[in-house]
Amino acid sequence: MAEAALPPPAPDRPGALLPLTVAGSAIVLLLATAGLLNLLVAGRPIPDALRHGAVIAHLGSVMLALPIGISQLVLPKGTFRHRTVGYIWLSLMVFTALVSFAIHTINHSGALGGLSPIHLFSILTLVLAPIIVWRARQGAVADHRRAVLGLMLGGLAVAGLFTFLPGRALGQLVFGLFRP
Repeated sequence: MAEAALPPPAPDRPGALLPLTVAGSAIVLLLATAGLLNLLVAGRPIPDALRHGAVIAHLGSVMLALPIGISQLVLPKGTFRHRTVGYIWLSLMVFTALVSFAIHTINHSGALGGLSPIHLFSILTLVLAPIIVWRARQGAVADHRRAVLGLMLGGLAVAGLFTFLPGRALGQLVFGLFRP
């Protein structure tokens, strides 16, 4: 009796994580853009949080990292462009994470050095950044892809959505779209 042949391994694909990450990141980018345009066009008052240099630097680097990251996910991989733009994106992400440690808008008390739970995303970024480069250089494409998707989903999409909560600067700007 012949043994049944095992099915070939499934090709390594990100599955539902890729479209979820692209969609989540695009939503954050569109909401942030809408909020900032609301600030400029409607003449809304600038929230106090947006008057601090660290917050401005953080927001600026995120607004650059979001479209670059989305393009990296949807454009061809393994090319010179992908590697070059990937280093630029990862540099923006590390800069964003480092600057975030100077932002204390949630935890004013000084407990834990003014850090809040959202700073866990910054730690995630600083942990994943070298892994992303290392796994790509090792040719471990699946590990590289998982780390990038994790950073995009957690560090940009999920963390970005937290910035739209009521009371947060971007939340005030976005929800201001619905006020006369």
